[in-house]
Amino acid sequence: MKHGQAIEEWARETMAKTDREAKRERLRRLLAGLHRHPDSASLPVGSPQRILVQSHERNLMQEAVNLGYEPPEQILKEMGLHLALELGVGL
Repeated sequence: MKHGQAIEEWARETMAKTDREAKRERLRRLLAGLHRHPDSASLPVGSPQRILVQSHERNLMQEAVNLGYEPPEQILKEMGLHLALELGVGL
């Protein structure tokens, strides 16, 4: 994942700081999800596997944002673009 290392570092730091067990469990699931699939860049362009992994990466990024992660601005733009396409909004 393009920003997997940054998310992993953030998740580990947040786990150490938080007192709530429910949030720790969500962070553990996020960390497990980061290692579930190979990096999408290592898969052939346009392949079904790459598309599936990219979707998984977007979902992980959204989950991290929901937990408090603040991604770089470029990633936010990409997430908005994919959301607009999923909703059928023309650009």
